[in-house]
Amino acid sequence: MNGMRFVIDTNILFSAMIKKSITRNIILSDVFKLHVPECLFEGINKHEGMILERAKISKENFIALLTLFRKHVEIVKKEDYQNKFPLAEETMKEIDITDSPFLALSLALKSPLWSNDRHFKQQDLVRVYTTKEILGLLEL
Repeated sequence: MNGMRFVIDTNILFSAMIKKSITRNIILSDVFKLHVPECLFEGINKHEGMILERAKISKENFIALLTLFRKHVEIVKKEDYQNKFPLAEETMKEIDITDSPFLALSLALKSPLWSNDRHFKQQDLVRVYTTKEILGLLEL
């Protein structure tokens, strides 16, 4: 099972940051190889205030949690998937263009995407798994 790899999008990490959950447990278990575009952590940092408020954690705990998650995912530099950006942007322009980096990385790695954003299911270039579907894989 741990040979499977996924690209995870921002909402998955948001969910794991905000509360102790099955999502957090899956990320920290290393049962899957998880990859994120380097821009993901910029998005997390941009929403730090919202995460602190919703998670009811201190700035120190936020930093500790972020550091912990960084140890359990592979951060992929834009150069490693930028050749897939034109296709990803073309595909996502009518859906949500801000999610293009996640699709581009999935295409470059030939890996499915783990996201709870339903709009990702509107494209058919990569397979998209929700957390519920990920749980189903773990039960096999």
